[in-house]
Amino acid sequence: MKPSRKLFWQRIVKERHEAFMAFGPGSDRVPFETAEREYLALQKKLLEGVKTEWERRHIKRLIAHDILNVAHPRAKNWEEFSRVLRRIKRLGFIDLENQIHTACLALLWMSSHDRDRVPMAWAMVEDAERRLRRIRQGHFRRKEGLDAIASVKQQVAKKGLTPPAPTRTVSKPMGAAHRRRARLRLLMD
Repeated sequence: MKPSRKLFWQRIVKERHEAFMAFGPGSDRVPFETAEREYLALQKKLLEGVKTEWERRHIKRLIAHDILNVAHPRAKNWEEFSRVLRRIKRLGFIDLENQIHTACLALLWMSSHDRDRVPMAWAMVEDAERRLRRIRQGHFRRKEGLDAIASVKQQVAKKGLTPPAPTRTVSKPMGAAHRRRARLRLLMD
C-alpha cells in the first residue's frame, strides 16, 4: 500500500473515532437525527479523497454501520431504524461479523420497540447463524459468532419472545453427474 493511501485510511480511522467519541456511549443527549446527519456529513467529507469504487463503497458501509450503532440506543420509531437497515441492505455487509452484529442489534431493537417486526429480525439472525455454521467447527469466528447470537437470544427470551418455528426446507434432488461421481467414489473405496 502506498504511503499516501495508508495516510488516507489512517485519517478515516481517526475521523470515525472522533465521531464515535462525540456520538457514542455517554452522549445520550444528542438526538438520533443529529447524529445521523453528522455521520452523513462525515461520509461526504471522507468520500472526497476516494480513488476507487471499492473505497467509496467501503467507506459508505463503514458509516452505515456507525449509524446503526448510534441508532440502536437512540432510534425512537421504526421509520428511523428502518432507514438505517435499508441503507445497510442496499450497500451490503462488510463481512460476516458485521452481518451478525447488524442482525443482533436489529433483534434487540425490535424486541424493545416494535414487536410486530420481530419475525424480520429473527430471519436476519437465522441467516447470519446459517452462514456461521458453514465455517468449520473449530474456528474461533464460528464460536464467537454463535456465542453472540446465543447471548442475544437469551436477552430476547427474557422479554418473552422466542424464534418462530423453523421451516423445514426440502433438499434438492441430486443431479445425474453428482450421482455418477458418488457411485464412482463408492466403487473405488
